Amino acid sequence: MENNKDSNMPDFDRLNDRVIAEGNEQPVFSVNTNLDPKNSLDDNPYFDKTKKYSKEELEKFRKFFGG
Repeated sequence: MENNKDSNMPDFDRLNDRVIAEGNEQPVFSVNTNLDPKNSLDDNPYFDKTKKYSKEELEKFRKFFGG
């Protein structure tokens, strides 16, 4: 196999800003309880309240977090 390096590809041996890990071999599930907020935007550390979002972005966010 040839060792062609694409100029757009990073040198993975020098990456230090991310984790490259194996995927889970076990199934994963999440549980929604009555203690979870009704609105997926409340108390969510992944939602930046200072940023302005489009309607599509908000719908994707709510759908992802089950709200």
